[in-house]
Amino acid sequence: MKSRLFTIVALTSGMTSFAADFNLKVNLSDSIRQVTHCASGSLYGVTEQYPVDINAMIGPLKCRMFCQPGAGGQGNQHPYGDAIKVAERLKNTDAQVQITLPDILPNWPYKWPGLNSWLSQVEECVRRKKASGLDNYHSYVIWNEPDGTWNNSNGDFYSTVWKPTYEKLREMDPDMPLVGPAISYYSEERMDKFLKFCTENNCVPDIICWHQWGSSGIPGAVENIKKLEKKYNLPDLPICVNEYCAGSNAELQKFEGCPGYSVPFIAKFERYKIESATISWWFTQYPGRLGSILTANNEKGGGWHLYKWYGDMEGYMASVTPPNDKSEGLDGFAAVNKKMREASIVLGGNNTGSVDVTIDGIPEWMGSEVEVTTEVVTWENKDKAVAGPQTLATDIYTVNNGKIVVPVNVTSKLYAYRLYITPGEVVPRSPFLDKALSIPGTIEAEYFDNGSAGVAYYDKDKQNRGEGYRLETGVDVYTIKDKPNEYAVGYAQNEEWLDYTVNVEKEAFYDITATLSSGGEQSGIQLQLDGENITEMLQTAPNDNDWESYLETKTRTLTKLPQGEHTLRMNIVGDWINIDKFVFVEYDPTAIVDVDANESQTFEIYDSMGRKYGEITSSQVDISTNLKEKGFANGTYILKSTKCVLKVIVD
Repeated sequence: MKSRLFTIVALTSGMTSFAADFNLKVNLSDSIRQVTHCASGSLYGVTEQYPVDINAMIGPLKCRMFCQPGAGGQGNQHPYGDAIKVAERLKNTDAQVQITLPDILPNWPYKWPGLNSWLSQVEECVRRKKASGLDNYHSYVIWNEPDGTWNNSNGDFYSTVWKPTYEKLREMDPDMPLVGPAISYYSEERMDKFLKFCTENNCVPDIICWHQWGSSGIPGAVENIKKLEKKYNLPDLPICVNEYCAGSNAELQKFEGCPGYSVPFIAKFERYKIESATISWWFTQYPGRLGSILTANNEKGGGWHLYKWYGDMEGYMASVTPPNDKSEGLDGFAAVNKKMREASIVLGGNNTGSVDVTIDGIPEWMGSEVEVTTEVVTWENKDKAVAGPQTLATDIYTVNNGKIVVPVNVTSKLYAYRLYITPGEVVPRSPFLDKALSIPGTIEAEYFDNGSAGVAYYDKDKQNRGEGYRLETGVDVYTIKDKPNEYAVGYAQNEEWLDYTVNVEKEAFYDITATLSSGGEQSGIQLQLDGENITEMLQTAPNDNDWESYLETKTRTLTKLPQGEHTLRMNIVGDWINIDKFVFVEYDPTAIVDVDANESQTFEIYDSMGRKYGEITSSQVDISTNLKEKGFANGTYILKSTKCVLKVIVD
């Protein structure tokens, strides 16, 4: 149920709506930078086997980068996660692959084989990378945690490893960015020594790198590296944090991927314009779990849903000011997407209590009222599956001088919360393109009526995941592959619906051909006219996860469609189905068709709600008896064959 909240005069003077424990300040008009999803990715988060479904588990997260070993097999540091093989698996996602070269070697700490052998193995890795023909590589990490994995008895690290490897890579693959020093935690002393050597020996990395344990140290580390860059007359180098977690001890490692602990990391990475960052990998028995945001059983945990919120962000990242930037406490990150007419704010951290989220700079295009949906994603432990976010409230706020204040009760430091903001104005339903769609004729699925959610359509996920069409709505409309000007409604879930204003030119029965791509045997659509069912459930064979594979299915209307203007509703039955179009052709049921009642036919079986229950081969004479023998309960069923449609009563 929505409530309507009015901003009081006190808000304009900076007062909060109640005596909150914390205040989080957001300015939606202050852009930090365009959305990059810099913090989405993980160390050894993908293997040759896991996650099994790349499209479902990684695609929605829009991951920036995964840090993977230069070789994964027997004799290497890890027998899995080979960067080149993983790049192949990720080639159809947004993610890039960072190649960690020392993982070519065996053991931990790494067993140094001597310079000649090392460079030979590096050359082989580069050749494999080039031979792959892929372009989704991020960079090379020359060495990993030299402060703990390099034995000084092998020589000086900088001159023995860094400089020769740097020069070899520049020779073989000059356009690929080089990353270093990848120290195990930020140390001014170590970073100073590294940059001094690099500037004196012409081997400065393209991207500076360290590992981060706890988010409170990020502001200080960034401040310090900028000071050192000035000291050595270096430009602002991009920063990569290719391992991050609440801590490096066992007590804090268990929070790897936890939503509440992850929010301050993402917030600070965005605030300080980090180029890329990857979640750590403390639970080495479980590679390919995306930094513990998937459970040991490869299910979505609470962390996955937090990073899905992050992946949903498009447009620009907006300014967020926490109570204490140099702490592990309450923090947040926000994005504004004008094209989709939405903004979102995610908050969490090592605090509990009441929070006033003061949202300033609300864009004028959002109007004088905004709708704010407050959601929470829970977390118990890394191996506890979480079905998804829970909605706590949906309220309408009046905007006063570009500002509102939204109260959030943070009940657990393990949880993350989201405020999803859209214009509050309700747009009435009207025909798309200002004209009713004709029956008979073709109705494209994406031609549903104009109007607000709940008026012209219902979509469980309020955000539009589409690709450039009907972006003003929350309906996911996708371009059909190899058909740039043709679209389909996708990611449709059970109980969602779309309304169409139609004009039935003649009272008649109609044949209907629907073009669908179905994700499961129980997925389909059902059509209604003015609230009355006119079809059983229409479905096709499952697409075996090939969402570019569309099939046709045919039916006839159950009744005559009355002439004139009406509302056609397409109801979604079951989860995950894409709908391209449905075509209406007039049918004359008075035409005489000879059907032998004793002839055996194959019938599809539907209940009165249009749900398909399978198939049966039978004659019309024996059909009721055969259904009962197969265990069908008493009731009315619709049976459809290529020759006829029957209404059968089992009693």
